[in-house]
Amino acid sequence: MIMLAANFFWRGLPVDVVVPVGERPKKKALDWLTRFCAENRRLLVYQVADEWFAFGPPVFQTDIAERLGRGQPPWGD
Repeated sequence: MIMLAANFFWRGLPVDVVVPVGERPKKKALDWLTRFCAENRRLLVYQVADEWFAFGPPVFQTDIAERLGRGQPPWGD
Protein backbone atom coordinates (compact mmCIF):
# COMPACT_ATOMS: atom_id res chain seq x y z
CA MET A 1 0.00 0.00 0.00
CA ILE A 2 0.96 3.60 -0.48
CA MET A 3 0.51 5.92 2.48
CA LEU A 4 0.23 9.67 2.27
CA ALA A 5 1.02 10.66 5.85
CA ALA A 6 -0.92 13.66 7.19
CA ASN A 7 -2.35 14.27 3.73
CA PHE A 8 -4.88 16.66 5.28
CA PHE A 9 -6.20 17.69 8.68
CA TRP A 10 -9.67 17.24 10.12
CA ARG A 11 -10.51 19.37 13.16
CA GLY A 12 -6.80 19.75 13.86
CA LEU A 13 -6.01 16.01 13.69
CA PRO A 14 -3.79 14.58 10.96
CA VAL A 15 -5.47 12.28 8.46
CA ASP A 16 -3.39 9.64 6.73
CA VAL A 17 -4.58 8.37 3.35
CA VAL A 18 -3.81 4.85 2.18
CA VAL A 19 -4.33 3.40 -1.27
CA PRO A 20 -3.60 -0.23 -2.06
CA VAL A 21 -1.10 -1.49 -4.54
CA GLY A 22 -3.44 -3.95 -6.18
CA GLU A 23 -7.06 -4.58 -5.23
CA ARG A 24 -6.83 -4.10 -1.46
CA PRO A 25 -4.36 -3.48 1.36
CA LYS A 26 -3.06 -6.59 3.07
CA LYS A 27 -5.03 -7.33 6.25
CA LYS A 28 -1.93 -7.53 8.45
CA ALA A 29 -0.70 -4.13 7.23
CA LEU A 30 -4.12 -2.50 7.60
CA ASP A 31 -4.53 -3.96 11.12
CA TRP A 32 -1.13 -2.55 12.11
CA LEU A 33 -1.96 0.83 10.62
CA THR A 34 -5.33 1.14 12.37
CA ARG A 35 -3.67 0.26 15.70
CA PHE A 36 -0.95 2.84 15.04
CA CYS A 37 -3.55 5.50 14.20
CA ALA A 38 -5.60 4.72 17.33
CA GLU A 39 -2.53 4.84 19.58
CA ASN A 40 -1.27 8.10 18.08
CA ARG A 41 -4.56 9.99 17.65
CA ARG A 42 -4.35 9.93 13.88
CA LEU A 43 -7.25 9.48 11.53
CA LEU A 44 -7.21 7.25 8.50
CA VAL A 45 -8.94 7.15 5.13
CA TYR A 46 -8.22 4.05 3.08
CA GLN A 47 -9.34 2.45 -0.12
CA VAL A 48 -10.39 -1.14 -0.82
CA ALA A 49 -11.08 -1.75 -4.50
CA ASP A 50 -13.08 1.34 -5.54
CA GLU A 51 -14.58 2.03 -2.11
CA TRP A 52 -13.27 4.45 0.54
CA PHE A 53 -13.42 3.84 4.30
CA ALA A 54 -12.70 6.07 7.29
CA PHE A 55 -11.10 5.01 10.58
CA GLY A 56 -11.53 7.26 13.58
CA PRO A 57 -14.32 8.65 15.75
CA PRO A 58 -17.90 8.17 14.52
CA VAL A 59 -18.30 11.89 13.65
CA PHE A 60 -15.21 11.67 11.41
CA GLN A 61 -16.55 8.55 9.72
CA THR A 62 -19.90 10.26 9.15
CA ASP A 63 -18.24 13.38 7.76
CA ILE A 64 -16.17 11.36 5.29
CA ALA A 65 -19.21 9.24 4.30
CA GLU A 66 -21.24 12.40 3.65
CA ARG A 67 -18.46 13.88 1.50
CA LEU A 68 -18.31 10.68 -0.52
CA GLY A 69 -22.11 10.60 -0.78
CA ARG A 70 -22.02 14.07 -2.38
CA GLY A 71 -19.50 12.80 -4.92
CA GLN A 72 -16.59 14.68 -3.33
CA PRO A 73 -13.20 13.18 -2.58
CA PRO A 74 -12.69 12.24 1.09
CA TRP A 75 -10.23 15.10 1.57
CA GLY A 76 -10.34 18.80 0.80
CA ASP A 77 -11.97 21.99 2.04
